[in-house]
Amino acid sequence: MPVLIALLLAAPADPGSAAREHLKAGQTHYALGEFQAAVDEFREVYRLKQEPGLLFNMGQAYRQLHEWQQALFNYRQYLNLKPDAPNRAEVEALIEQMQKQIESDQKARAARTAAAPPAAILPAPRPEPAAAAPPPPQARPAAALRVAGFAALGLGALAEGGALLLHASAQSAADDFNARYAAGQLSAADAALASTARSRGGLATAAVIGGAVLIAAGAALCVTF
Repeated sequence: MPVLIALLLAAPADPGSAAREHLKAGQTHYALGEFQAAVDEFREVYRLKQEPGLLFNMGQAYRQLHEWQQALFNYRQYLNLKPDAPNRAEVEALIEQMQKQIESDQKARAARTAAAPPAAILPAPRPEPAAAAPPPPQARPAAALRVAGFAALGLGALAEGGALLLHASAQSAADDFNARYAAGQLSAADAALASTARSRGGLATAAVIGGAVLIAAGAALCVTF
């Protein structure tokens, strides 16, 4: 099996053409084991002259670089463009060899992956306990309620004062009625005097109770708020 296909580029009148120079450089690099440089030179020749044999030569250089996929591609391209190639049997053997190399590499990678120790699984970090929320600030005393408390105290005091006045007036009317009754001087008009005494006495009692309620409520509001 030839290492490279000897190419005679059709340009007898131009021995120093760019294609010939690149071809010669590629063959030299290949002979020196500089396979990547050889691929680059053969590629430049193919850009200038699409000679199928250059694809085979690039496949040979790629095979030396162990780039099986590229070598396989170039071998197949060579046979596609030159199905009657005199070295077809040899190239088909190389294609089969490249396919086996690719499968072997894939199996080796799979084996290395399977043999690799599993990545350590770190436990999930424990969430830090949430900081206790500060107690909500107490509502500030409502000024309106304090004002209402003081107003209730004032009204309660006024009610208590009014109760005293009403009680005194009722007591005076009752005393006057009792004096007239004791002297036997009662008249029809004195019945109204008794009614007035009872009415003022009831109002005095109501005023005492209402004043006490207002004072108690006002004191509670002032103390609470």
